[in-house]
Amino acid sequence: MLPDAAVEDIFSDLIEEAADQLLDQYRDFAGSLDLPVPVESIAEHFLKYDLEITDEGLFADPGFLGGISFETNTIFVNASIEDHEGRYTFTIAHEIGHHVLHKELYDELISDRSQILCREEKKKPLIEKQADRFAASLMMPRRMLVDEVEKYGKPTPKALGDALRLANHLNKACGFQNVSISALVNRLKDLGLVHQSIPYQTGKRWKGVHRRPIWNMIIRKFRNFLSV
Repeated sequence: MLPDAAVEDIFSDLIEEAADQLLDQYRDFAGSLDLPVPVESIAEHFLKYDLEITDEGLFADPGFLGGISFETNTIFVNASIEDHEGRYTFTIAHEIGHHVLHKELYDELISDRSQILCREEKKKPLIEKQADRFAASLMMPRRMLVDEVEKYGKPTPKALGDALRLANHLNKACGFQNVSISALVNRLKDLGLVHQSIPYQTGKRWKGVHRRPIWNMIIRKFRNFLSV
């Protein structure tokens, strides 16, 4: 893994531009760009990486979600997330981010060509944060989101419920079927399309927002019934 000190602090706008450029290049290569963004095809057919789903070696640990080998042109995905479409496609997009943003730096600084850049579930050094930002930019293109939010025509969401409604609308309108609603909310926050007071979502928290009031209502009705 490349230490933070060796990694240039890339501005978010440059990461966005790199993702947009790759999408444009793939569109020229394929003749079209279908949605959701075909990250597997970009990796395999355009960038010429083999995709390997595995639970061996490093990937016996489910905490290692994915990795990329520039030596063998292989992107690894942990078998534990194969059936979780959002995490699976985001992991591939994340590894594509390493190819675009970090391959030259890796070639320059890493002498052991057998080393694999790995995406870990918890550890987030700078290089991993950059690849995450690239993955979000690739799977949820900025230009498309900004245009669709303008068409949506409602004030900037200041509450989580409004942000979730906007994210659900974008999920359907933009064809982001392989992206979770929580990932969309986080992307909108990064782009300043929802109020910054809305917290980043983990995928669990926003589900609970809707269930808790309903559960509380059931408890209150049950208590009222007992008191009659």
